[in-house]
Amino acid sequence: MDPRAARITADMSVEERAGQCILVGVVPSDSPEYIANLIDTKCLAGIFILGHWTKKSKLVAMLDAVNSVSPHGIKPIVATDHEGGEIQNVRIPGVDRLPSQEALARMSPAKAQSVVTEGARQLADLGVHMIFSPVADVIDPDLGVRNKPIAKHHRGFGTDPQTCGRYAASVIAAHRKAGIISTAKHFPGIGRIVEDTDFKSAGITDDKTTRHDPYLESFRTAFNAGAEAVMIASAYYSKIDPGTLGLFSSKIMTDMLRDDFGYQGLIVSDDLGSSVSVFSVDGGHRASKFVSAGGDLAITANPGLVRPMIRALTSMAASSSGEKRLSDAARHVINVKLAHSLTK
Repeated sequence: MDPRAARITADMSVEERAGQCILVGVVPSDSPEYIANLIDTKCLAGIFILGHWTKKSKLVAMLDAVNSVSPHGIKPIVATDHEGGEIQNVRIPGVDRLPSQEALARMSPAKAQSVVTEGARQLADLGVHMIFSPVADVIDPDLGVRNKPIAKHHRGFGTDPQTCGRYAASVIAAHRKAGIISTAKHFPGIGRIVEDTDFKSAGITDDKTTRHDPYLESFRTAFNAGAEAVMIASAYYSKIDPGTLGLFSSKIMTDMLRDDFGYQGLIVSDDLGSSVSVFSVDGGHRASKFVSAGGDLAITANPGLVRPMIRALTSMAASSSGEKRLSDAARHVINVKLAHSLTK
């Protein structure tokens, strides 16, 4: 942890610390002025580029507006999904279409790294700082394409933890060359569930993965390769923390990630705004449940949830333990920003 992160966080109000724990999704139809004002007035961590952006003028207008604000001297993070294949949100001229991770795994790790490096550099040149990849999930061979979130859409590197870890490490190395923040996902893995958590609340229970499961080794390799962030899955894990979604589980984020793995990087949620899996929880409290369980950066695809999320996080900080957890989460966000020159 950069010692400056603690000093910067200490100078922020509780509301500003709460804002630094929220990343808001933006789509091409969103107003750049509205999003920039939201970041500026609420001291948000930054934006997540959602949907398919095909017009460069729209993307440039959004990034120019977002980069024109720096609340408390802190610049916003610009993040996006850029796995390749079907999962690539920036599709403007000058940004190559990446092969899917399934296709990358048919290349040598060195070739895959070279391909991903070029794409990451193209995004970095536009002003993107963070990519939500690699997908380190190991696909259950007994499910195959019946695993809808990963295998069906060619998003995985395979069914072997060592292979998945090796290619995840190649992607992380490629991102590092481009100056991009990598995000290994979706811990502790969604390769053993049937349905997609974005669209279903049933069929999203992993009844195989254990706390010390061999399938987790792909994530360990990704962490050892220098992944600066990890995204938590919004699935259930009946052999780890029954009845609790992964992104609300302290057993997964604190006991496993921080203690078992010794992971000290940024813990990011999967979408808390529009994912069907979290709809049973009040919108604002999705962020406070995530942070209180050990998470750092709550992602919402719905900008309308920013204010209730900040209120819930601020309320959480009314207790000494909650205030400490919120400050710790904000420090993790600021620490990553310091490493990428996104703070004063």
